[in-house]
Amino acid sequence: MIKSMDSFKGFFQSLPRVGAWFRQGDVQPEEIQVFWRHMQRCFPTDAVCSHTSPARLFPRAGVAPGHCLHLPFEVGVPRAGWDLWRQVVACTHAVQHVLQFEEDGLEVSLASSAARARSEAEALRCDLELHFWRHGTTPPLWSLAWRLRAQGCHAEDIAGAVHVLALSAASIRQGAVENEASHVALQWLEAHVPHLRWDRAYHSRAR
Repeated sequence: MIKSMDSFKGFFQSLPRVGAWFRQGDVQPEEIQVFWRHMQRCFPTDAVCSHTSPARLFPRAGVAPGHCLHLPFEVGVPRAGWDLWRQVVACTHAVQHVLQFEEDGLEVSLASSAARARSEAEALRCDLELHFWRHGTTPPLWSLAWRLRAQGCHAEDIAGAVHVLALSAASIRQGAVENEASHVALQWLEAHVPHLRWDRAYHSRAR
């Protein structure tokens, strides 16, 4: 069920005549493409548009050993469930999973429920870090962690991921940026689209 107007945003942005109006005040398609190229230079990956379910936000099981990211959208092209800003977040999230793969070399799909939950909680920190940069708030944590159900995580492991995300959210609201993928993404955003930041005095005060 679609619960908010944000869920419609990608669809509205994709409309042929009025889409440009819905893209006002957002990152633009050409900027998305440049951003992805930058991230792929910093973290060598290949992106393949496979149009998988929008509910799957790049679990690390989708990061192949050759660093191939299977995308449910064409980069820079908004579609239902994947507005342009969400494509920025998705890229950063996916890259963090690539870094995890490089560190331990084990597909999370083969790991335990607890390991999958820990991996996703770390990658979801990217979502929190970028959301705070853009909006000055952190999103509802349970709505993020609930995605772990699709990865076969047990309820107790999902609850543990929410606890980890709560700790992350508290530090993020104090100005912390921990994930490497987020550091690189935010540097690019600061340099190229600083007008999208919630507060030009970024990190000068907590909210």
